[in-house]
Amino acid sequence: MQTLWTTKNLKTAQALGDLGFTNPFGEERIALEKQILGEDYTPAFHVWVITPTHQGFSPNLAKLSKVAETLLQQAQQQLNTGYSPNTKEWDIYGELALYALYYRYESLFYQVVIQTNISRIDTPFFARFSKEWQHIFGNTPLSQQQQYQCTHMFALFFQIRRAFHFIFRAILGTSRAAAALRMSVWQSIFGYDIRRYHRSLYSRMHEVSTLILGESGTGKELVASAIGLARYIPFDGKSQRFEGDYGQDFQAVHLAALPLTLLESELFGHKKGSFTGATSDRAGYLETAQHSQSVFLDEIGELPAEVQVKLLRVLQNRRFQRVGDNQSREFYGKIISATHRDLGAAIEQGHFRADLYYRLCSDIIRTPSLATQLADNADELHHLITLVTAKIVNTDIANEVAKEAHDWIRQHLPNYTWAGNMRELEQCVRSILIHGAYYPARGGNIKDCKQQFANEIMAGNLDHDTVIGRYYALVYSQTQNYEAAAQRLNTNWRTVKSRMDMAFLEGLKSC
Repeated sequence: MQTLWTTKNLKTAQALGDLGFTNPFGEERIALEKQILGEDYTPAFHVWVITPTHQGFSPNLAKLSKVAETLLQQAQQQLNTGYSPNTKEWDIYGELALYALYYRYESLFYQVVIQTNISRIDTPFFARFSKEWQHIFGNTPLSQQQQYQCTHMFALFFQIRRAFHFIFRAILGTSRAAAALRMSVWQSIFGYDIRRYHRSLYSRMHEVSTLILGESGTGKELVASAIGLARYIPFDGKSQRFEGDYGQDFQAVHLAALPLTLLESELFGHKKGSFTGATSDRAGYLETAQHSQSVFLDEIGELPAEVQVKLLRVLQNRRFQRVGDNQSREFYGKIISATHRDLGAAIEQGHFRADLYYRLCSDIIRTPSLATQLADNADELHHLITLVTAKIVNTDIANEVAKEAHDWIRQHLPNYTWAGNMRELEQCVRSILIHGAYYPARGGNIKDCKQQFANEIMAGNLDHDTVIGRYYALVYSQTQNYEAAAQRLNTNWRTVKSRMDMAFLEGLKSC
C-alpha cells in the first residue's frame, strides 16, 4: 500500500515535527534527538547552556536538519506521483516541513537578530523564502490553514530565533534552577503548547500580563527584556516589512525612581496645562500602537496606591486617560512587571491591592537566587565567574582574571551566600580585578568584616604580608590618622601608609 513514508520513517518524521514544537531548553528535546538520530547521536549537554568551554549549541543540529530534508524529499516524491495523504499524514508532513524550512533560514534570521541597527529590520531573503514555501505548501490543503500561511510562518520563525537568542544569552548557568528558568521564560513567550500558539494564541498573548518575582540582583530585568524583545511581530508580504521594530517595542519604566506626578505622566501621558511644567501634550508609555509592544514596570511593589487603581483599570478593560484629559485611549501592548518584594505580605499590610495582584499573576516567573544555583552544582561558581569575567575584560586575559577571582573567593569566601546575587558576583570580580580582594557589606555591619579577618587568621589562611597589611588598615580605620596609627603600631607613618592593605581599608568603609 502506498504511503508518504515507510513505518519507520513515519515515526522519525513525526518525532521531527514534535522536536520543532518542544521547549528547546528542556530535556525532552534531548530524548527526541536521540530517538531520531539513534547511533548517530552525539552526546552533548542535557540542556542548551553556555559554559566556559562550550557555547551550548547542539552538535546534532546539522544531522537533524539533514534527516528532515531527506524525509521531506521522500514525501514530495510521493506527492508528485499523485498520492493523496490522509489527514494524519498531512499533519506530519506540515510539521516536518516547518522544521526543515526553519533550519534552511535559521542562520539568516540570526544575522537579522544580531545586526547593529535594529530600528530597520531588513529581510531581503523573504522572496526566496516565499518561493520555497510555495514549493512545499502552495499546492497542498495545508496552504488554506492559518498556521501555514507564508507570512505568518516567516514572522513565527523570526520570533523563535529571537526568543532563543535572548533567553540563551541572558540567562546563564548550568544548574537545574537556571535551566528551569530558561524553560519558564520560553513558556511565557509561547505557552507550554507551542502548537496552540502557532495556530491562534500568538494573536492574544499580549493580553496575558507577566509578573517576575525574585531577589535583587537575580536578573529580573534581563528576563523581562528577553520576553519583550521576542514578541510576535506580523510580517507584511506586500511591503516585505515587519509591522514593528522589536528593539523599540520594549520600554522599561523604573517605578521606584519616579515621583508620583512624573510617574503618572510617564505611564499614561498628560494633557497640556494639566500640571505645572506640562507645556505640551505628551504620550505615555502605555500609549502603544502594536500588540507586539511591551511595557516593563520594574519594582511594581513600590507603586503608589492611586496609580495601582489606574493600572488595574488598564488591565481590566485596556483603556486609560492621559493626566488631565477625559479622552479614553486603548492600550494595545503587554504588561511585564517585576518586584523583589513579598506581594502577599504587602497585600496583608494594605500596601498592595489584591485585585491588582490577581490581574498580574496569570504568568509568574521566579528568578532563582545565586545561592540556589551554586548549591545545585559544585562547578557552577567557576562557570559563572568565567562568563562574568568574559564580559568585563578582553578575552586574552579573561581566563587569567577568572582563575584569580575564583581562587580568591574559594579561599576567602568559601561559604558566602551572595546576598546581592549575580549583580554582587559581577562587582566582586571587578573588585578583585582592581584591588585584588573583595569585602562584602555583610548586612552593613562593620563587625562582620573584622570577624572575617579574625576567622581567616584563626584558620591560618593568610600569609605574613596580608596579615600586616590588613591589621595596619584596621588600626588606621579606627584612628583615621597615619601618625596616630603609627604610634599605636610602634612604627612610623610612612611604613603604615606603604604597607596598609588599601583594598581591605575600602572594605571596612563599605561594611
